[in-house]
Amino acid sequence: MLDLDAVCGFLRQGRIRKIIHAAGFVGGIGLNLEHPGRMATDNLRMGLNVLEAAARQGACRVVIVSTVCVYPERASVPTKETEMFDGFPSEVTSFYGIAKRTLLTVAEGLSREFGLEYSYVIPTNLYGPGDHFEEEKSHVIPALIRRVVEAKESGQDEVVVWGDGTQTRDLLFVEDAARGIHLALQDRALGQVFNLGSGQEVSVRQMAETICELVGYRGRLTWDTTKPGGAPRRALDPGKAQELLGFEPRIGIREGLGKTIEWYLQSR
Repeated sequence: MLDLDAVCGFLRQGRIRKIIHAAGFVGGIGLNLEHPGRMATDNLRMGLNVLEAAARQGACRVVIVSTVCVYPERASVPTKETEMFDGFPSEVTSFYGIAKRTLLTVAEGLSREFGLEYSYVIPTNLYGPGDHFEEEKSHVIPALIRRVVEAKESGQDEVVVWGDGTQTRDLLFVEDAARGIHLALQDRALGQVFNLGSGQEVSVRQMAETICELVGYRGRLTWDTTKPGGAPRRALDPGKAQELLGFEPRIGIREGLGKTIEWYLQSR
């Protein structure tokens, strides 16, 4: 996907007419801090290649799967789609966020000049079976699950978590996200930006305590405030997707965490 000619050839040979662009070089805070350059260049290049190849071919519809990292750090909560360009994203994930944000501008330009059909979805913090659980790539939910499970199995009396636990996130189970992304292929979604989220805030402390309970870990949680915890608050306004696409999440946080833990334990 980093080679434009290869992407063009794939679309042409496969006679591709619909694309869900969900690829990316992505991970948690640690990976963003270690690879800010690749976060910018790889994600921008992959997106540009997909969009340009689709525009060249014609008659090809693209759903761009973006990230909450596109939003300004001080955006209102819950955040509406119209706030995307109102400020600078959180510094920790800004290189990733700006790369993904730029793709919306590119898609609109290609739409006006070449008739590219696109929609742009912003899922909130996703989790579920199949997630990255390895330390260097994991986001908050898989990272917490892995640490808590390992602590229980090795008999550790504490689990160290970055930040102070007050940061909040809007969590969306992967199966709900997949339904929302599929809905964005509809004609009514063309040229539109949609938040995909629950509209509810859950603190990192609440996540960690629920995971400990579901795993059966009875040790203590220790909060390392010398490490970054990311944006203080994140929750998306899901009203537009609800109204235009009929999107509603079906899996609550406790059920979703249970399914994710079960998958992780069985797939290691």
